[in-house]
Amino acid sequence: MTECLLWQYMEDLPGQSAPLVEWHQHLDGWPGFHSFQSRYLKLTRNHATAVDCATQCGLGCPRKVVTHAPNDIVAVCPEREEKPYPLKRQDTLIYSVNRPALHKDICSALGIDHRESKVDGCRHTWCIGDYIPAAGYVFPVFISFQKESDEIVEVVRTLCLNQSNSFALIISTRRSFTPEAENMLNRHGSLLLTLGEELLFSNKGKLQAVRQVSDVFAIFQVDTPSLTPTKKFATPRGTKWSDIQIRFLESPTVYMKKQNIYVSTSIRVTVGNVDRVISCEEAGMARKDNKMPKDQWILLYGFAKQKGRLDWSSDHPPEQVVKQKQGLSKSLKRFFDLDGSPIDDWDKEEQCYRCRFRILPESDENY
Repeated sequence: MTECLLWQYMEDLPGQSAPLVEWHQHLDGWPGFHSFQSRYLKLTRNHATAVDCATQCGLGCPRKVVTHAPNDIVAVCPEREEKPYPLKRQDTLIYSVNRPALHKDICSALGIDHRESKVDGCRHTWCIGDYIPAAGYVFPVFISFQKESDEIVEVVRTLCLNQSNSFALIISTRRSFTPEAENMLNRHGSLLLTLGEELLFSNKGKLQAVRQVSDVFAIFQVDTPSLTPTKKFATPRGTKWSDIQIRFLESPTVYMKKQNIYVSTSIRVTVGNVDRVISCEEAGMARKDNKMPKDQWILLYGFAKQKGRLDWSSDHPPEQVVKQKQGLSKSLKRFFDLDGSPIDDWDKEEQCYRCRFRILPESDENY
């Protein structure tokens, strides 16, 4: 008995919410269920009014939950074909999948830079992050739980229409995946992955990839030796500093001995429809000899940790960053090819420096 039961059931249950008795009924015999339940199922405030019939009568109709007393709960056949059978109170509790936790662990197992957002117009579909084989190359990764083949086709069609670049779509299994959906993905240069083929649970209940990540995303691999640092960002015409969004990525990081901190060396920059991952070297803020971040990059990281401002409580005392701020402003203006200062002068009333663009640390997802 393997994880296939889990992925098949989650495909049959796109909403991923069911009474505990049904989770046990459909996954009975899978040794990893207890670990899955403790890590990925969360209790809701609802109780079931009906449950799947556990008998083999062949009708397939749900059983009505009838509560005579707290310790006297039965599942009643609406057709009176079978006798009622008892339920425990905990059997009727509704448990739903903790999607953020599951999606984050899927990303961790498959080497995906995690970021969570719902896909408009597609039920039970999320963007869970990006696969980034090298700086400047970003391939969005989506996950969708659909029961019917026409629903999967509609999801693929919507994603292909809305995504100008190649992407990866993760589904539970291939049971309902059709040649039509496959052809659309192939024409778009995009990739289909299934949880049943790519992931398994370790003995400790942790998700792990079956293959090497580079093999999973083989069609997205790039020839990294040919990459050269970018002189400027492809800033759309008419962009203002307030239109720029910057988020530091969780990896890679380097240890800065002088400051006694670990600093991420890559950022995700979004300006309108332009979305890129940039290294400190590409942004012109790395030393030529050892490629380590310059002081202005470390200052930018300091701004990110405080979501765009530096005050007396920061790790960068304001009286020591005047020159660094000037260097950072100059580098940003050159990189984005924009006029005007990207960082306001010292605000005497609020006692802080403030960025005119939006910037966040690696642990924060929302601007």
